[in-house]
Amino acid sequence: MPDMSETETAAQMIEALTRAAREAVGAETPLVSVTMEFLREGAPASVSAEISRRTRTLVFAVVEAKAADGTRIATASSVHKIRS
Repeated sequence: MPDMSETETAAQMIEALTRAAREAVGAETPLVSVTMEFLREGAPASVSAEISRRTRTLVFAVVEAKAADGTRIATASSVHKIRS
């Protein structure tokens, strides 16, 4: 299988961040900002996101993409708006 492009990895990470924020709030949470760091090339074997902080109006999430050997490929953090 050829390596995944950075664009495809970024899309997977944004999807995971958005899903985590939506599940934490129980509703849609529009993406306000995202910051990504690509640490090495390769296709992620796993992408896992979690909520790092939540306020009354914002949700902060982080995600890691890892290779099959557990090496980090990329990381990202995001901010999502909680609709009132």
